[in-house]
Amino acid sequence: MTGDPRDVVIALLQLAQSYDCRNIDGLMADSWLDAAHRAQWKPEAAAEAIREHYAESTDRIMPGHITARINADRKAPKYRPELPTAPPATAEQRAAARALYIPKVRTHGPRQPVSRHRWVSEPSTMVESGGKPSRVFSGDLGLPSNGHEQRVDPGRLA
Repeated sequence: MTGDPRDVVIALLQLAQSYDCRNIDGLMADSWLDAAHRAQWKPEAAAEAIREHYAESTDRIMPGHITARINADRKAPKYRPELPTAPPATAEQRAAARALYIPKVRTHGPRQPVSRHRWVSEPSTMVESGGKPSRVFSGDLGLPSNGHEQRVDPGRLA
């Protein structure tokens, strides 16, 4: 089916009409032409989709059915026979494969043995404690920063 796209769509509608006795009009042809253009139908694939649909179903075919069948056929991989199994590896091949995973140079020091004992730190009794903490402000509560008491005359504050 080659030629004018509208003629191709009318031929597809006539193929569907042979199965379901539909009435083909200009509006139907235009809507099917739009669907065929949007989904990029190939005429042979669309005709085959119509035949497959009516071979399996009695439902009236719509453009969406054709698009779904064409896409399903496009995505289905072709049958390929199973690949033959590889022969068993020789001793040399296994040694070469192992050599890929053995490091040539050690990048870190030797491992330390794992200790099963838990280290517990106890507070030290050898630490001397300091004196009283100093005040933030030297005039705070009438005490100088050296910690000695100082009497403040209430008359001097006024």
